[in-house]
Amino acid sequence: MSITYGIFYNGQAGQGQAATVAHQAAQALAKHHIQTQLLTTPGIPRAIALIKQTLPQLSALIIIGGDGTLNVAMTALLQANASIQIGVIPMGTVNNCAKRYHLPTDPTAAIDLICQRPALQSVGILACNQRRAVVSSLTFGNLADISNEVRQTEKQRFGKLSYLYRAIKHTGKNKSLPIRYQFKHAGSRTLKTWFCLITTTKSVGGHTYSASAPGKMHLSLLNNIGWRQVLPYLWFAWTGNLQNSQSITQLTATDVRITSVSGQAVTTRIDGDPALKLPIELNYLADRFDLIVPKSV
Repeated sequence: MSITYGIFYNGQAGQGQAATVAHQAAQALAKHHIQTQLLTTPGIPRAIALIKQTLPQLSALIIIGGDGTLNVAMTALLQANASIQIGVIPMGTVNNCAKRYHLPTDPTAAIDLICQRPALQSVGILACNQRRAVVSSLTFGNLADISNEVRQTEKQRFGKLSYLYRAIKHTGKNKSLPIRYQFKHAGSRTLKTWFCLITTTKSVGGHTYSASAPGKMHLSLLNNIGWRQVLPYLWFAWTGNLQNSQSITQLTATDVRITSVSGQAVTTRIDGDPALKLPIELNYLADRFDLIVPKSV
């Protein structure tokens, strides 16, 4: 029986080099007697439909791109209620998932890892409103607004400095909103929220910011930021380190419904891209897929 890997890629990832890497991966896999099918199409809905249509023919799915590209693929798996082994060739700006699982960021090394398949790691994700995957993070609030302001060209040219510049401009602005967090097993809490970060693991962007909580999502809420908190705020914007801030409320949960009490429109970002508006419902799905990782993970 022949083995076929799908290779899904974002044609814009890696400054347009993803297509070249996709063909390199196909050639490398062919040497291991693995057939491949290249999967790419413009537009997220069409990409999700393409992956869902192709999944029954595949033994594994290789994803080339950043966290946003990975999110598209995982959303397709979620909607299809499918499970398949995943390989990642990181070509994004942040690459949260790749950093968390110590995946090589050099394309040639990532391809070699996938061909060798040294180990598999079961990975959990979040389901947002039962239809949208959250692979690494969901955010909303002031810092999410900062991310919305930063253009892709700025990220590619200035990296984290682009976020730091926007962070300085926002410091002192009071945009805290009353947000209701309804937990399945722990009741409901309404908390003043200036920024909310929800992650599938204890780390984000390669930085550990919370204690381990296997099988649960991590919620970190910045309650308010004023000028007296400017240095901790800038430190967070640069490093992602939340652990020592006195302005943080940290929670863990398996399920939560999040609502804007005031009715003001609040837009989330999922895995780095603008996404759904509140209200949303999040459910943690443990061991949702198997990721090809180095032996040391």
